[in-house]
Amino acid sequence: MRPSYAGQLANAALLIVLSLVCGFTAAGLNGWYDGRDFHCFWVTGRIVVNGGDPYDTNQYVPAILTIPPSPEEALKRCGQRLAYPPWTGMALAPFGALSLPAAATLWASLVVLATVLGINWTWQLVGKRRISWPLVAILVVGTVPFIRSVYEGQFATFVFALTAGAALSMRSERGTAGGIATALLSVKPHTTLGFAAVVLGLAILRRRRRFVVAAGAAGLGLAGVSELLRPGWIVEFAGAATQLSGSIADRTTIWNLAGSLPLAVVLIALLLAAVYALVRGRSADDADLMGLAVSIGLFVAPYAWVHDYIVLAIPWCMTIAHARQLRPSLRRTLMCATVAVAVLLWWMWAIAPIFGHGDALSVVVPMFTALLLALAVRLVSHPRLSLRTA
Repeated sequence: MRPSYAGQLANAALLIVLSLVCGFTAAGLNGWYDGRDFHCFWVTGRIVVNGGDPYDTNQYVPAILTIPPSPEEALKRCGQRLAYPPWTGMALAPFGALSLPAAATLWASLVVLATVLGINWTWQLVGKRRISWPLVAILVVGTVPFIRSVYEGQFATFVFALTAGAALSMRSERGTAGGIATALLSVKPHTTLGFAAVVLGLAILRRRRRFVVAAGAAGLGLAGVSELLRPGWIVEFAGAATQLSGSIADRTTIWNLAGSLPLAVVLIALLLAAVYALVRGRSADDADLMGLAVSIGLFVAPYAWVHDYIVLAIPWCMTIAHARQLRPSLRRTLMCATVAVAVLLWWMWAIAPIFGHGDALSVVVPMFTALLLALAVRLVSHPRLSLRTA
């Protein structure tokens, strides 16, 4: 056995052990997610593992009404039926086969593992020499999205890892891995559809056939296995896709904040126009385009909450990496602005109830993130402002 291979196995084993220890600690401190979002996922898993149908309100509602602290809160938190694709529901079945404490420990351990992988892949994507690993870690774990994701037991860290992995694979031309990661983002299509569409579009334009084929094969595989094991669930999901968002009055979306469809469309168009004006004619590479897709994809998402914003660490890191190539005054301004946007989520969380919009106000964060990254791309391409071209 080669030393390098032995070292990789040792690192993997250490990561798994630390993930289990941290997962047990996190789950225990959070009361095994009793009455949190993961409790909804666990109940869904129990329905699936017992041969039930989580899209059937007659089966789903009685099951989730047992979640504390009250039936009303349970309905508000979980909705009246599963609002995720069939393959997501089936992936929850192993957790439903366990007791809630055991399932919570396993889930939290996977959350820790996904966080570490996401941080490492983001670091590689942005460039190991352009940004430090600890800074990437701080921009992930030191923000509201991560804390709320861990507190509630949400999917966000899995989406973060898959997004970073897909982007890194696209950039490094590892087509099969990237295609599979892109397809797996469909576990939560509400927030990942925009990014996935851009990545697949880039793969087609760059003629990355293995990437496209792998994504298509993995996507068809998920749908095929789901239909084979649970016929009709895909059709039921299509009818339930808006159930969860419809049951929650306060969502972190431009659609909720704008209050009307025409105004939301206008705001989206203005953001796209501003980003295009900033990057037009500049040397934006594929990584920059994918970073912009992450930000804009969350801005236009039909359903999202603050914990979903953990993936914004990817464009934040890209912006800071670009800023380090600028002259000192611009570097400090852009880096401070990026950190301010990340910190802004803390302020939004604190003051949002005062203005009566709750989490909906936080949708300005992906908007500012996209604009800052686009501005960074423009500035770093300017010969008089960039140290790279000086």
